[in-house]
Amino acid sequence: MRKRTSHGLTFDATYTFSKTLDQNISNQNQAGVYSNSYFPNVDYGPSLFDRKHIFNFTYVYDLPMGKGHRFGGGSLGNRLLGGWYTSGIFSAFSGLPLFVTESSQVWGGGSIFGSGVGMIPTVDPNTFGNSVHSGVLGSNNVGTSTSTGLNLFADPAAVFADFRNVQISKDGRTGRSNPLHGLPFWNLDSSLGKKTALTERVSFSIQADFFNIFNHVNFVDPSLSLTSPASFGVISTQLVPTSRDNTLADGSRWIQLGLRVSF
Repeated sequence: MRKRTSHGLTFDATYTFSKTLDQNISNQNQAGVYSNSYFPNVDYGPSLFDRKHIFNFTYVYDLPMGKGHRFGGGSLGNRLLGGWYTSGIFSAFSGLPLFVTESSQVWGGGSIFGSGVGMIPTVDPNTFGNSVHSGVLGSNNVGTSTSTGLNLFADPAAVFADFRNVQISKDGRTGRSNPLHGLPFWNLDSSLGKKTALTERVSFSIQADFFNIFNHVNFVDPSLSLTSPASFGVISTQLVPTSRDNTLADGSRWIQLGLRVSF
């Protein structure tokens, strides 16, 4: 949905509802191999990059102040109050598929099959949820290697017990056909600025850019491996936006100020 500029406002909103399935051959820029070449569909299920919901919203709004508006009449008032604008980018999307995995050697074949095989859930994985739980210390050596107390599950040991190994004599599919889902994501970047004409040929503009303006933490999905039960579901890493350099290696609020003179 697009709104053309009127009354100082323009915006674009996009929503995608999608599903992508494959045979676990990684993603489109990485070649892979079947985990079971005798039955390629054994891992058929949601792609590693499958996101069900994606929403993006961008806007630019010239604030109704200054010449021609109720606030800011006169030359001085126009220079002080006129020319202000705000803009922003809001993004939100649902979590990626997550799999509880066992050894990569279910089908044999040596080290060439590097990815873990999805275990079979014995209950509906959608009942586990996909939010961050705090104060979780784990139990029975499951989810215990935590310094943050954050976990994808309120009771990681109980979730761990709700999966079983693949039985190659009877299972037609691995657990990749029925995954959990990882943590959702949302973020708002916004700007506030002002452009002022000093003469017909000279103007200046100031702008403040706020990346992650609400200082909202987005986390990286945790490991869910049978071979590493202590780290099962443990959340320990922030999702760092690609816009950050090595000196800003976290996802917290980032503010930058700019001044531009045009002549």
